[in-house]
Amino acid sequence: MRFLAAIGSICLSCLPLQSLQAEVTQILISLPGADKSYSGRLFVAFTREESEESDDEEISEPRLTIGDEAAPRNASPFFAVDIVDWDGAAYEFVPTAGFPLNSLSLLEEGSWQVQALFDVNETLSDLDSPGNFYSLSQLTQIDATPQSLSFSLTEVVPQESLPDDTELLKFVRIRSDLLSRFYGKDIYLRASVLLPTQYIEGSGERYPVLYHVAGLNGRFTRSQRLLEDEEFVDYWIDEETPPAVIVFLDGESPFGDSYQMNSAVSGPYADANFTELFPHLAVRFPIDDVPSNRFVTGCSTGGWVSMALQILYPDYFNGAYSLSPDSPSFRAYQLVNIYEDDNAYYSANGMIRPSAREINGDPRFSIADEISMEAAIGPGNSYVVSGKQWGAWNAVYGQPDEVGNPIPVWDQTSGEINPLVADSWRAWDLDYYVRDQWANIGNELSGKLQFWMGDMDNYYLTNGLRFFEETLNLLEAPAADAKFNWIPYHGHCRFGTQVHYIDVLNDMAERASR
Repeated sequence: MRFLAAIGSICLSCLPLQSLQAEVTQILISLPGADKSYSGRLFVAFTREESEESDDEEISEPRLTIGDEAAPRNASPFFAVDIVDWDGAAYEFVPTAGFPLNSLSLLEEGSWQVQALFDVNETLSDLDSPGNFYSLSQLTQIDATPQSLSFSLTEVVPQESLPDDTELLKFVRIRSDLLSRFYGKDIYLRASVLLPTQYIEGSGERYPVLYHVAGLNGRFTRSQRLLEDEEFVDYWIDEETPPAVIVFLDGESPFGDSYQMNSAVSGPYADANFTELFPHLAVRFPIDDVPSNRFVTGCSTGGWVSMALQILYPDYFNGAYSLSPDSPSFRAYQLVNIYEDDNAYYSANGMIRPSAREINGDPRFSIADEISMEAAIGPGNSYVVSGKQWGAWNAVYGQPDEVGNPIPVWDQTSGEINPLVADSWRAWDLDYYVRDQWANIGNELSGKLQFWMGDMDNYYLTNGLRFFEETLNLLEAPAADAKFNWIPYHGHCRFGTQVHYIDVLNDMAERASR
């Protein structure tokens, strides 16, 4: 086992792309015209120069690739450091973190697009958020010749503006009093609303509503892409289609995806939805705002959220359609049993735990790889404030430390699990919650849960839902009457428009009409 662990430690380290040594001796970054001092996280990102025939818009914007890939061999390198009270004068960039490389000297020789980014937005986790500064991209030849790079942060991400409304699609942004009090600064809730084609303004007609929750950090503007889907549009405008309103919720928050929950760390997002956003939408749009006509759906993060909202608020919704959900059981937090395992990065047999796989089972990257990537993004080199997947989970399920950040469930360097923190997460274990609370929630929840899951989910989420199916099948008085759709040799989400929307909306119409 010690031999296997030693091999694993080599595999988990940040390896150079090649053995050729680059010589970047200095990087200077300035913020011209700074009108005050700024604090934030400063990044320098690299992407390989692509051929002239490539139409990839991100080639000239390396900042947009930061954290996109956790597989060390495939990730675009980036480096980061925290900076406090910067007046904008030339600053020598000396990174304290990097991924997949821990040193600039490990860069492969060759042509690179290079760009600097200064993340100062504290209310949205997306690095492409309003107010963040960035430089123009530079094409740089990096080789063994000592050289200095210089960047000027002349560009800024523009302030937020809502897309233009169309006849069917409307956009909403409201200030949340609850969340603003929690954070001590203005926090906004956003949504887009798709109206049925049958709706005539002023008619007084009201329709069932489907709250759609995105995958991790998905934005409310994703509805625009749906209207580019010919299969969906043909369905939506068909006179035989049961009319409904779809509300697309926003996933962003200061800690990454809020999971639409009331969290000790990320704030009262559920209460903000139920008491602020949803009533606002019901007044403004033709929503039949009664429990029998409210439904919720989503995939991945949205799969967990839809399931959790139905379970935790069983009399508010009349059905949840959960696709490829994050695990409802922390006995299978991906491949980790946080209650019984000692270490998240290695199994009891000393094997490295993967975090993602191809549909044929071939591992793509490890949990440790992904945590390393998130730690390089997070302020203070901490994964729990990265705004990425493992960080968001710690923020939703965890308790705050003395400065309000989530206490990590495991050590990001060693992977050693903190049993006290793991035990505190039990309140968010939906599998345990349903078993403990069935006598109180069963009558309201029976028949309202429906699931879709690929048996080769790319993020090892199959095991947790299997546990949950076993639990629900044993419940009595009443029976859970949950429906599970297991898709053979299928990965994460990607069930197609028919399942994601058409099947869901048709089933919703049947339930709403009862």
